[in-house]
Amino acid sequence: MGNIKYIVVSLLLGFIELFGATNRYEMKSGIVEYEIVGSVEGGKKGDSITGTSKLYFKDYGNLELTDEKIVQVTMGEKDEERTLSKIVGNKMYSVDFEEEVIYTQKLALDEEDGAMNVKNYDTFVQMGAKNLGKEEILGYKCDVWQLGQDKIWVYNSVPLKQVSKSNGSIQIQQAKLAVFNVDIKDDKFKLPPFPIKAIEEIVGDEGESAAPVVPETHKKEPAKQEPVKQEFKKVK
Repeated sequence: MGNIKYIVVSLLLGFIELFGATNRYEMKSGIVEYEIVGSVEGGKKGDSITGTSKLYFKDYGNLELTDEKIVQVTMGEKDEERTLSKIVGNKMYSVDFEEEVIYTQKLALDEEDGAMNVKNYDTFVQMGAKNLGKEEILGYKCDVWQLGQDKIWVYNSVPLKQVSKSNGSIQIQQAKLAVFNVDIKDDKFKLPPFPIKAIEEIVGDEGESAAPVVPETHKKEPAKQEPVKQEFKKVK
């Protein structure tokens, strides 16, 4: 994609990383399917960003999978990107489709402030978000939050819509289907049969501390928080 910087709407994943604890959700299970559309700053006619994202969770988020696919067309060239991650308890599995490997890491919790591990009203306030009232998405009454340049519509701790802006670009991710407290088959949480490597081991091999990796979203700078940026790899 060259030097073009565009917003990857993975704020949903950011929330998952930030609140890496059991009972991340106020509902036992859920299936949410999103549509993604966006534009790139300085983009020409025909340039576009489109995509989809799926969220599956059960046991109040103790088991969870997020699968996001992005298609970007720039000057007639199309790039397809995919981010697939799974959380089991306090461990995250991230799939690298280019290297055909799955990386694992422990989710670092905020031990000093336990409230930061739960996505409730008070947590958003602590993050520096501003409550803008309530709006309905798919018939669900959501709290609307302004967090930096982003707006997030949240229903019982689950984001159903978000509008992200960065450097003149904009991207919208909105749920087109959302059902909760339903039975979800185990095959929805399957990952590719790639070998698994622990991030701690890789860091240790490089001669650095093998302490748990803290996702970028754990850094507390609420007033300046930007959308979570992911480095995508081309899907083979």
